[in-house]
Amino acid sequence: MYDVIVIGGGAAGMIAAGRAAERGKSVVLLEKSRQLGKKLLLTGNGRCNVTNIAGVDTLLTHYSDSGVFLNNAFRVFYNQELIALLRTHGVRVKISDKGRVFPVSERAADVVNAFQAYLRQGHVSIRVASPVSDLLVSQGKVNGARAADGKEYLAPRVIVATGGKSYPETGSSGDGFCWAEKAGHQIVPLRPGLVGLETQEPWVQDLQGVSLPDAEITFKQGREKKRMRGEMIFTHFGVSGPLFLDASAAIIDALPLAGNITIAVDMQPGASVKELMQSLDEAGQKTPHRQGKNVMADFLPQKIGLVCLQNAGIAAERKIRELNKREKSSLIDCIKALSLTIQRPRPFTEAMITQGGVATREINPKTMESKIVSGLYFCGEVIDIAGLSGGFNLQAAFSTGYVAGNAG
Repeated sequence: MYDVIVIGGGAAGMIAAGRAAERGKSVVLLEKSRQLGKKLLLTGNGRCNVTNIAGVDTLLTHYSDSGVFLNNAFRVFYNQELIALLRTHGVRVKISDKGRVFPVSERAADVVNAFQAYLRQGHVSIRVASPVSDLLVSQGKVNGARAADGKEYLAPRVIVATGGKSYPETGSSGDGFCWAEKAGHQIVPLRPGLVGLETQEPWVQDLQGVSLPDAEITFKQGREKKRMRGEMIFTHFGVSGPLFLDASAAIIDALPLAGNITIAVDMQPGASVKELMQSLDEAGQKTPHRQGKNVMADFLPQKIGLVCLQNAGIAAERKIRELNKREKSSLIDCIKALSLTIQRPRPFTEAMITQGGVATREINPKTMESKIVSGLYFCGEVIDIAGLSGGFNLQAAFSTGYVAGNAG
């Protein structure tokens, strides 16, 4: 018998268990793998982007439809509270570009160790290699959980922090969604999030590894025209990088209705069409014998410049002085609106997060308790609360986990 059972030893589960224990509750933490915080160790390429320094109101805009749901959790436990908790257990942090917060050591293991210290401080009973097979629910109330080996753990409060389906090698297999659905909850359809996108154009493979530090994409999601700007990279399958990872949610949601989606990539968002035309005209006057491929290298990485020339039907060796106004306009159209056809996202095995999950309208945002089953709580990625990259998803996990551990 325990006061609280927490299922899942990731970011949300560890802070939920630690906070419940801090309040004097007897807590058992059940983790299916042999190690706590396995996914946490992978975040930020092993550096662990724990949060973002942005204010609450700003941060709430970095989630799709779940910003309103997260408002209370962020008001209770936010980035400064998280930073203070980490400092208490020996981890100092630093602020990087775009407000991202990392441990000074840039070692995710230090963050995991800090939370393990938090658990030890509260005398949490930790059971690793202890997969759960089912929740014990009767008459609209949770009574505990049953382990895969048949052992039953009993408690009036059970917190489900099992994560999503991304990074399945860390143990995120989607068990929590099954339990929630069995208990009567609606599961918003699961889709990979913060994930690369596959494109139709064969020439994209020739650009593998080429990156653009500043690009802007435009695409339609239903009747709405969306614009997003950031860094992108071409890959062997299509496109990725921060820009497309953040745009992937909106693009994926639009895919089932439209089949393929065509997007326009502005590869020089800081320059107008008029300015680019002026630059090409000046190049034709000052260096008339330069070949088109060399002039295009002034604007873009060489491989992309060659693609633009090819798409415009211009031989790479043509001299810049030989190009007429129509041909120059075609090149500028390619620079300002390179057309890419998105076919599908990469699989869950490559996704950073899971979109979808337990519907937020069925969870009390002030406690994270189920509105359907008394004593059952959800936190972290098992809830439909996907956000953009930059520390936002981890902060949501920590905040909802803390609120769940703080309730009851």
